[in-house]
Amino acid sequence: MHLLNTLALVANIVVHASATPVEVVKRQLGTATVSLAQPSGTPSQLASGFIYGIPDNGSSISAQIPDHFYTDIKFNYCRAGGAQLPAPSRGWIFGVQEFDNRFASALSNYRTSRKFGARFILLVHDLWGADSLQSSSSVFPGDNNDFSNYNAFLTRLIASLKTNNMIESLDLDIWNEPDIQGFWTRSPEQWVQMWGVGYHRFRTELPGVLISGPSLASPPDRNLVWWNAFGSFISSNNSIPDVYTWHNLDSGLDVAKTLPFIVQWRGRYGLPDRPKNINEYAAPYEQIPSTGAWYISRLERYNIRGLRANWASAFELHDYLGNLLGKPGAGTSSYQPSGTGYWPVGEWQLYKYYASSMTGQRVATSGSADGLFDVYATRGAAANTVRILAGTRGTTGLYDITVTGLSAIGLSSGSVNIRTRRFDNNGQYGEVGAPVDLGVYGHTIANDQITFWVQPETASTAYAFEFV
Repeated sequence: MHLLNTLALVANIVVHASATPVEVVKRQLGTATVSLAQPSGTPSQLASGFIYGIPDNGSSISAQIPDHFYTDIKFNYCRAGGAQLPAPSRGWIFGVQEFDNRFASALSNYRTSRKFGARFILLVHDLWGADSLQSSSSVFPGDNNDFSNYNAFLTRLIASLKTNNMIESLDLDIWNEPDIQGFWTRSPEQWVQMWGVGYHRFRTELPGVLISGPSLASPPDRNLVWWNAFGSFISSNNSIPDVYTWHNLDSGLDVAKTLPFIVQWRGRYGLPDRPKNINEYAAPYEQIPSTGAWYISRLERYNIRGLRANWASAFELHDYLGNLLGKPGAGTSSYQPSGTGYWPVGEWQLYKYYASSMTGQRVATSGSADGLFDVYATRGAAANTVRILAGTRGTTGLYDITVTGLSAIGLSSGSVNIRTRRFDNNGQYGEVGAPVDLGVYGHTIANDQITFWVQPETASTAYAFEFV
């Protein structure tokens, strides 16, 4: 009885056309816009990547997770390096055999990624063994200003990459989050010296492979000390990465605010522009449909690649497609690394819709002024091809969506009928079915546009709007 009443209420309030002055008062949280007359490129699922998340299978392709879970979301980027595997697979600092065993994990993940046409970012620091589980006495590259051990490691790594044909569509991430004690316990100065040694070895011996960095845990608007150390060094050392990378791992960070700082940082050191990849995005509490839609909208607007962060540990780190799936025993003491029986969680359904239903051309959008509500939109030539994905950054506020340029799809007067679909959440590992169809509602066209308002049922709910 309660569920039916709730659904009926949501169907009535989720989306409405603008009408009275009283409603205008309610809508002070902000407006997101969709400009149908302004195409912005072909969809390429910039947000459909994740760090780790693929089960290991020796050094071979893994078939443990059914293929459709990858293909339905158009998975296109993975980032891994054998982290948190126990002995005898702990990495270089524990011995050559432990390096080889850990490399096999990365090779398996690479081969599985390539099966689906995805690029692969290799986490070099994890192969070294600095995966946050190393002891406080562990050695790091350049200790005592001696890089001989690091050079021996690079020689073994480069030979392994060549021997196993692990070159195509490969990015090398020289060191992850050196500004975090769990991964680097030395100075910024030692880090950049290590970067220079690794960069020039890779550039000389693997000339076709992309190098990405600095992969700091925070962008320059949060942590300038490490960014300045990096910028100063790479400009003088001729070791500028092919891709600028950083992380967005808490709700106080926003790429819209970060990008001007990136421009200032480049200008300070005379650095060229480069493609950008936020190769870890979304805190654990942000991995919900609403905030997933928010991140998708941001990444697509600014043409930045993104990989979902992964907050699991040990063997579970190597599972669930980066927290997009569940299975029996997930997150419990009965978890089995080789267990199957996977199901989709709420965000997987969101990413499936993003990949499979949003086709044609992207169109220009803008988020609400408060930065907490955003939209991503696509269209073809006809009116019934318009798709809008909308979500908050984990809030339940009331927002408007204004869609302009309706004449670009042949609509100049009358009304537009829009179907609403709701994306639900059921916890970290809870199974969620296809988005819920909330019905079709008409909206009157005025001045080549329509406006309707959206109020999520919960802080984790996202919505899709389809012209029909």
